[in-house]
Amino acid sequence: MAEKNLIDRGASRRPTPAPAPAAVSASAPAPSAVTAPAAVPASAPAPAVVPASAPAPAAVSAPPAALAFGTDPAARLPRSAFPGADDAAGEPWWSPGVVGGLPSGEPAWAVFVRDAVAAAPREVVVGDRPYPGLSGFGPIVAPFVEAAAERLRAALAADGSMADGSGPGNSGAADAGTGGSGSDGSRSGGSAVDGCALVLADFRRQLTRRLSRIAARTLVTELHEARRLGQLSGEEPEDRFRDFVRLTARRDGLGPLVTGYPVLARLLATACLNTGDAFAEMAARLAADRHLLGPAGVFGARDGSPGGALGADSGPGALIGVEAGAGDSHRGGRSVMLLRFAGGARLVYKPRPLAAHRHFNTLAEWFGSLDGAPELRVLRVLDRGAYGWVEFVEERPCASEAETRQFYWRQGALLALLHALDGTDLHHENLIACGPHPVLVDVETLFHPPLGPARSSDPAARALHDSVHRVGLLPQLLVGDTTALDMSAIGGGREASSPVATADWADAGTDRMRLVRRAGRFTESANRPRLGGVAADPSAYTDALCGGFSAGYTAIGEHRDELLGERGLLNLFARDEVRVVPRPTWTYTTLLDESTHPDLMRDAAERHRVLSLLRTPLLGAPGRPGVEDEEIAELWCGDVPVFATLPGGTELWSGTGRTVPAPADARADDPTGLDRVEAKVRAMDTVDRQDQERIIRAAMVSTSPEPAHRAAAGGRPRGAARAPEPEQLLSAARSVGDQLVSLAYRRDGRTNWIGLELLGERYWRLTPMAADLAAGYTGPALFLAQLAALTGVSRYAEAAREALAPVPGLLDALHGRDDELGPLGSGAFAGLGGIAYALTEVGALLGDRDVQDLVGPAVRLCCAAGAAETGYGVRGGAAGGLASMLAVHRATGRPEAWRGAVRCAERIIAAPLPGSGGFADGAAGVGWALLRFAGAGGDARFRDAGLHALRRATAPTAAAGPLHGPAGAIGAGIPTNGSGSGVNGRPVGTAGAVAPTAAEAVHGPAWCEGAAGVALAIADSPHAMRDPALSGWLADRVHEAAGLDPLADDSLCHGESGLLELLGHRALPAARSAWIRRAGALLASADRADPRCGTPGRVPHPGLLTGLSGIGHGLLRAGFPERIGSALLLRPSRAP
Repeated sequence: MAEKNLIDRGASRRPTPAPAPAAVSASAPAPSAVTAPAAVPASAPAPAVVPASAPAPAAVSAPPAALAFGTDPAARLPRSAFPGADDAAGEPWWSPGVVGGLPSGEPAWAVFVRDAVAAAPREVVVGDRPYPGLSGFGPIVAPFVEAAAERLRAALAADGSMADGSGPGNSGAADAGTGGSGSDGSRSGGSAVDGCALVLADFRRQLTRRLSRIAARTLVTELHEARRLGQLSGEEPEDRFRDFVRLTARRDGLGPLVTGYPVLARLLATACLNTGDAFAEMAARLAADRHLLGPAGVFGARDGSPGGALGADSGPGALIGVEAGAGDSHRGGRSVMLLRFAGGARLVYKPRPLAAHRHFNTLAEWFGSLDGAPELRVLRVLDRGAYGWVEFVEERPCASEAETRQFYWRQGALLALLHALDGTDLHHENLIACGPHPVLVDVETLFHPPLGPARSSDPAARALHDSVHRVGLLPQLLVGDTTALDMSAIGGGREASSPVATADWADAGTDRMRLVRRAGRFTESANRPRLGGVAADPSAYTDALCGGFSAGYTAIGEHRDELLGERGLLNLFARDEVRVVPRPTWTYTTLLDESTHPDLMRDAAERHRVLSLLRTPLLGAPGRPGVEDEEIAELWCGDVPVFATLPGGTELWSGTGRTVPAPADARADDPTGLDRVEAKVRAMDTVDRQDQERIIRAAMVSTSPEPAHRAAAGGRPRGAARAPEPEQLLSAARSVGDQLVSLAYRRDGRTNWIGLELLGERYWRLTPMAADLAAGYTGPALFLAQLAALTGVSRYAEAAREALAPVPGLLDALHGRDDELGPLGSGAFAGLGGIAYALTEVGALLGDRDVQDLVGPAVRLCCAAGAAETGYGVRGGAAGGLASMLAVHRATGRPEAWRGAVRCAERIIAAPLPGSGGFADGAAGVGWALLRFAGAGGDARFRDAGLHALRRATAPTAAAGPLHGPAGAIGAGIPTNGSGSGVNGRPVGTAGAVAPTAAEAVHGPAWCEGAAGVALAIADSPHAMRDPALSGWLADRVHEAAGLDPLADDSLCHGESGLLELLGHRALPAARSAWIRRAGALLASADRADPRCGTPGRVPHPGLLTGLSGIGHGLLRAGFPERIGSALLLRPSRAP
């Protein structure tokens, strides 16, 4: 809900009833103050009971007794020190902060809150200075921070972790700048926390930041309410903000705050207690292990770091700083910590078992000793069972281009090793570029069990899940509405905007402070090698990456016997704890953040209902069923849920230490993680290696800076002077068909491919093919059916039929959801129109009644999508729907197809022209579709509108106007991209998930956005050919195209096959000699080597517009133009 509504109804700690929460949505429109949480579906299950204070998990060692915050009755202040402790009915103030029945006694978090409020100052002075971000809320959370810091200081003193001179007098934040004078920073022995004042200052600073984030939405709501009631003093917005902070931070302000928002009080106290426990636990462990660190070599400096001065028996100097939160919080507030010692040494503390990391180091050492495999640098670890210490590594630039190539060669070999071990989730934060060495800093997700896609009925989805792509090192895009972000270790780590809008604060430090949604910024990470201060472009080192992968894969395969069996190296991992990641971490972090809405801070049951969205489809199904109860319990602790297993077993347990029930379909003989890895290693062979290398090269396409639709000269030889024989062209097309069949993944009567999808005309993504005609499986099905019709070869027909196997389920799933079809659109290449066209073609070519029966439902869905779409181009909008429905009507005579075409045409002429002139998304395609409709029976309005559009396309600098001239109505507006195609995650395809930018003025030989496409639109429109201006423009473009050098690729979209479609058009007999030459060049290209796809680096891709299917189709069109209809022009083929 909007903030104004919160204010108007008095949404504050005042006794005003609160309505049920509305919605948690990361993409909700930005409200003026605080966004409402997400609606809980009516069908959401009743919330499970979560104890108000869960016991310490069995799997995690308990903290020292001194850390049992709030358990000593003698240390508690009386209730009278806590105003408003109980409500009028005598219920404890904290009872709304508990889900389910009340515990037998006051929860520890409630005791902590009461004590912290009682110790808060009666008056607070707020400095007269700016307060950016959430820094202004520091004084409000300060009593909680100070209570936690004092408890931590007492715990450190009680177990001997703190040296003298760090007592209460040195614990204040103001003392943090003294440099820790109470400790001798030069010594290497002594207590663990000699620089206690500095450590406590770090603790305070980090805890203040966390508490401010938790409380921010509630505090902003209270700020606006106080302003509305006129309770704030000051002339300026900044003055009134400071007055709010002053009033709220003092004792008589905090008491009503926490009693009015008991769930907020619980969250703040839980964060304080858990963070204090984690700090004290680390300090106690450091004190116990100091003498072991030097001999373990975790301070050894191979690159000249300060710790290298330590001798083999030396320990670190004084601990002077702790950076917590280097990783996510798990298991009761525990997180990775970076420790800083006097003298400059640094060390990483990990509060989890490190046996898997230790054994990975052993395996990496073995791997580096193999012939052909490079040495891999690993981090030294001191494994202490439930926790451990890890060497700190810094980013270091490469000294030369040769070192950069070595880096990527090693990264390829590392990729092979991690692939063999079923590693995953190895994103850009888990790797450091240290000169020529890619160094993994975290290896907790080895032997990972299969997740959702592994159970998919789509064979391509299964194959991609099981492939090298799963590791996480290769580029993988997180896609939003306007941009995409690569989070991988190879391609990620660039400075970029987040594709997902997140909560931020506008006018911070004033009484106008409010929540807004905007893209966050990611800073550059240390995962990419640098040379001369410039980060390397990974796409330039694809060959080195693949070379290293091949070498590593081959070495593992040749020495697999040393890995397998009871005495093999893999068996070292059998009893090591490894992490299981059932959902993306951002799901948890988003839910933690969004569930701090003030409407959820009054009643724990309301917040619990929102956390229970994890049980619903709204947040997606987890990769492992049955984890939802544990997820919710850990979120209540303020943690990112974590799950673990053993490679040698199948049991799964959570961060609370509880076992997750086995899935309903689990069997006693289900393979363990170790079983799966051993089976994979046994199956490693040349065919699989080549398949993985294809996936690597395809994934690396997303890092390429090459424009998506560049129709450039390719430096290839010109073609022959004689026309190629049809049988030669058919033979070449069969080679393409054989390649397509060999690249397919088949299972249980279904065939699909791993393809490249172009998102928003900017981003390439590796994905199982969806259903759209441009880049989906209907494209290969169309070409293979055409090839089968000409050759009679059954394997082509079988592959085409199996490719269409999921279409019935897709159509059934979309049936009755007309209101949701708009984003999918009726377009010819990215929408439902193209699917209807492909089904019509394949059904007729194969004489397959089952396929033909799908045409009717596809047509009805196309018409429904057209009524709701906003795009008007051929690729993804109404012009494509119009042309598709005309093609279906011509081939089948279906009246509903004609009615759909009429409705598309009427919508088009009522709207303004697209801002671009190209065929795929611009005015040329719109004009072509309208002229085709006019020729099929439409009246003169459509003819005139079509000619107007084509004239505009040939003069792209002219002012945009309505298609039928100034006398007609102008619609609500046309997107300049004309896309209207699928939405990210939709079953048809996602080509429109990222909004493309407006196309440039038409030029060049591309069908999609270039002059060749405009020329083809004119050539294919008899009305346009009779227009002197348009036919003259066409003649000039054909003359230019005839003299072009061979293009860089052979694709339909912006390559040779698309240009051949123009030069071979029956309306252009004068272009015959140019067509002969270019057809010969296309044939020669197919004969000499693999066809060159229209992808960056010409990486093979099965799709129609930019891939192998389109090239094969172009070869068939060149050889048999009377039998094979043009896919670019949506012409029907002649059935056998």
